[in-house]
Amino acid sequence: MSYYDDVLEEISRALKNNELDEADYLIRKELSMPYIPADAEQRLFAMKKEIQFRKAEKRENTEESLDALLRKLKGRPQSQLTAAEKLCDRNLRACTDEIRDWLSKDPLPEAAAFIINALAEQEIQDEFVYVKQGVEYSFSGDSVTPVARSEGFLYACSYLENWLGSNPALLEMAKTLLISDAYMYLPLSYEKEEAEIIAYQKAKEICSMMDDQETMKEVENRRSETAAKIKKLS
Repeated sequence: MSYYDDVLEEISRALKNNELDEADYLIRKELSMPYIPADAEQRLFAMKKEIQFRKAEKRENTEESLDALLRKLKGRPQSQLTAAEKLCDRNLRACTDEIRDWLSKDPLPEAAAFIINALAEQEIQDEFVYVKQGVEYSFSGDSVTPVARSEGFLYACSYLENWLGSNPALLEMAKTLLISDAYMYLPLSYEKEEAEIIAYQKAKEICSMMDDQETMKEVENRRSETAAKIKKLS
């Protein structure tokens, strides 16, 4: 059996045992990889959707109603953020009008990022206008690339792993920063051609924050080595 056969079997076993959090963790872990075979990726997304619907059914009788969450979405910043996180696991097709209205009123950017990414993951074809600090962005859910599938984001992660792999703590911090920025960039997404400079900026920011000049020198050296290899091949 191949690596992905083993992974898919492990996820299927977790689903069969109703271990939804474990299955979700394994799927997210694999989807964050720079390369996934097309057939395996298709099955991972199918399993991800199954988890979303099963979690929604499980919460139906114990969690807040959709109407309650939509009311909170119009509240104060922390209320918006909490509601947005919970709505990501709901079927947003049931409330596109309410979300459209909310996005058009300059909502909390962090909350809007969660909702836009969920609209993209659920491939909702409706048109939306997102007002962010006075600037309008028009998009349809199915035209936006979710962060976990953004080619530029995945390549940037790969660069960070290459440069900061010897320092797991800094690598994790840089990735966290990259993820946050990728979400806040929605509904736009990073292009593959931008990945190297974006990763470099995040590595530089983290090393500066931690006052780690030695690691930054390593990043500079590895970046130069990669550039030299690419130039040699071209």
